Amino acid sequence: MKTQELLSRLRQNDPVALAKAISMVENRKKDYGKLLEAIYPLGRTALKIGITGAPGSGKSSLIEKLIAALKVQGLSLAVLAVDPSSPLSGGALLGDRLRMIQHSNDPNVFIRSIANRGHLGGLSLSTHEIIDLLQAAGKDVIIIETVGVGQSEVDIVNVADVVLMVLNPESGDEIQIFKAGIIEIADIFVINKSDLGGSDNKVAEIRNYFALSGREPLIFPTSVKEDRGIPELLAGIRRFQDQESGRIIDKSLRMRENYIEKIVVERIQEKMRRDPSVSALIRGIGAANPYQAAERILELLTTGGIHDKKD
Repeated sequence: MKTQELLSRLRQNDPVALAKAISMVENRKKDYGKLLEAIYPLGRTALKIGITGAPGSGKSSLIEKLIAALKVQGLSLAVLAVDPSSPLSGGALLGDRLRMIQHSNDPNVFIRSIANRGHLGGLSLSTHEIIDLLQAAGKDVIIIETVGVGQSEVDIVNVADVVLMVLNPESGDEIQIFKAGIIEIADIFVINKSDLGGSDNKVAEIRNYFALSGREPLIFPTSVKEDRGIPELLAGIRRFQDQESGRIIDKSLRMRENYIEKIVVERIQEKMRRDPSVSALIRGIGAANPYQAAERILELLTTGGIHDKKD
């Protein structure tokens, strides 16, 4: 499929074209840059919901319920499940699509597992690019599920308008999220598996954490098993979207800045890999003085003027 045809079908929300476009971008195939450049400016933007939480907290099961509820509203949906990537192939390991198989044949639901490719922060540049492809295809809501909880998951704030932190009543994972600082970037807390009991204690722990800051956290108990709390959670997300529109706009500007920064970093890394002078500097003065080598490499990449200079 040629790039122009791919772009045309992508804009018509063709799932086959969308899948091909994502693969093209993920694998950095020929003309992927032309495809990305051609989708701008985006016709409209989607509501981007980030979902993070400890393994076993029920993120994927919760997403299944969210999909079912949003489908009823006639919305076009996408789910990106960001998986740990294989150190050998670079591919995604978990395959979260298997846990959402009941929605996989719905033309209004696009589900894709993508690899984090070992990127610090858990979300690679391609995650930003894929989200823009989904928006170009006309998706109304994009759900991004991250690998788990840890310091690296803070990067979810750079791609999502609304961040949901999924906890369990008696999981004890609040210590980890407190230490990691993830609790600070969560907009909404979901106490999943509330049918197990103890959700009131978890709600109290979260409220106590924010008591001194003056912030009133949004907390919603849910139970996938008993199918409870999903409508209330969706209403809370929409309410946050309406009431915090200014904050979301500010966040969007920071997201764009982070996106551009990642593009610049990738381009610099590409130039470093291709330029033999960089390798020579690393093998030479880099062993004795890495800072001096780094300054010389930056000069080389920005001006190309160090080839004839002497130490």
